[in-house]
Amino acid sequence: MWLEAPTQWVERVVDTTAAGDSFAGGYLARRLSGHDAVGAATHGNRVAARVIGHPGAIIPAEAMADLL
Repeated sequence: MWLEAPTQWVERVVDTTAAGDSFAGGYLARRLSGHDAVGAATHGNRVAARVIGHPGAIIPAEAMADLL
């Protein structure tokens, strides 16, 4: 079975450090909360997109508030 999840448009990429880890964290958090694979991957994409818009691997907590 082939599943697809939408990507997230990023207006300005600042730093791709931790993009993969951010995706994995967002994906796993949703899967462990009972979401399906596509919903979890969509959330992982949103988290990674937010992270690459900031410098460094750790971004301000307020930048993630609407994703929690």
